[in-house]
Order: sequence, then structure tokens, then C-alpha cells
Amino acid sequence: MSEFIWQDDYKIGHPTVDAQHQHLFDLANKIVEADSSDTLTHLFMLFYQHIREHFAAEEQLMKTYEYPDYTAHVATHNRMLDRLNEITQTIADRQWHSANIRIFISNWVLVHILEEDKLLGDYLKSRQGLNA
Repeated sequence: MSEFIWQDDYKIGHPTVDAQHQHLFDLANKIVEADSSDTLTHLFMLFYQHIREHFAAEEQLMKTYEYPDYTAHVATHNRMLDRLNEITQTIADRQWHSANIRIFISNWVLVHILEEDKLLGDYLKSRQGLNA
């Protein structure tokens, strides 16, 4: 059974960003269900790579549409990447605890997607007709 359930409430209204977020949910579920260290390492590498690609795409959107909170949003991304690097090290050291990814995803959903990314989505909707 999936631990992280995608809901329409998580959508910000941008199809690419929403699809990337949903894919991250899928990867997170696979990570918490990993049954071996090798599987966990592989899945977490995919998760990290996808997050980096997602952040780059999101940051490009913010630049394109001149998002006023760009700097603060990117700083949040960087803090999340720092946390992912810490988790990666715990995996490499075989000190992994599945609670780490649960906490990270919960915080990411509750704070980043539902608050910060939603603000970005609202801004993009307001600009939709200007730079379409």
C-alpha cells in the first residue's frame, strides 16, 4: 500500500510541474518500500536526480515569468538539496532509517508544495495571458 498518496489538492495548475511532483510521489513510495540496500541506493539516486531536474525546471519557469519570490524559492530548493545530500550520506554509511524519507516527503508536501509551490502556481496563472 502506498504511503504517499497523490491528491488533486497538490496540483499547482502547471501540467509539467504537477506531473513531476506526482512522479516524485511514486519514487518516494518505492523508496520507503525498498527491501535491500542496493535497491534503496538505486531508487534514491533516481529520486535525487529527478528532484534536481524538477527544481531546475521550476526555477526556469520562475525566471521566464519573472517570479518575484524567485530568490527565496531557490533558497528553499537549496536547503532541500542539502537535506537530500545528508540522507544520501546516511544511505552510503548504511545508517538509513525509512523515517528520514517519510519526514522529508511530508515536509516537502506540507510546506513546499502546498504553500510555496501553490503561490508559484497562482502567480503563473495570473501571468498566463501575458507570456503565453
